[in-house]
Amino acid sequence: MPKFPHILIVIFFTIAVTACSKDNAKQEGFVYYEVGFDTDNANWRDTAIIVRTNNAAMIQRADAQLALPVAERQIVLGELRSGSGGYNKNAAHEFKWHFDESTWDLVDITVEIYDGKPFTDVDSDTAYWLGTVKRFGAWSSYIRKRIPR
Repeated sequence: MPKFPHILIVIFFTIAVTACSKDNAKQEGFVYYEVGFDTDNANWRDTAIIVRTNNAAMIQRADAQLALPVAERQIVLGELRSGSGGYNKNAAHEFKWHFDESTWDLVDITVEIYDGKPFTDVDSDTAYWLGTVKRFGAWSSYIRKRIPR
């Protein structure tokens, strides 16, 4: 039997393993946070979302929020991206969107158009939020906790 097909198999396997290693490397270094919403949420899916970052300065700022009383924590504002990113969930519900990991921030105030609820507003009309509003920054949002991974 010729060795050529065996070489192709080895090359394909090597490429596949390398690609998987690069995907895993992209996931390393991320810190995940649960964002809570200090409001009367009639729908349980509006009570929390998950964000992540690998930016050291942002991690430091988000961790510092946890030392503050909830009423003094800043608003979480981010650019919206399609899909859950594989992590933006609340219990069994996987959101149709997530924050761009490199652009979300903590702010003191946002414009009214960015205010809303994660499920009732953003998930229920994702096309509008992704295509028109492009950001989400609920006035009631805050960093609730760091999620161990």
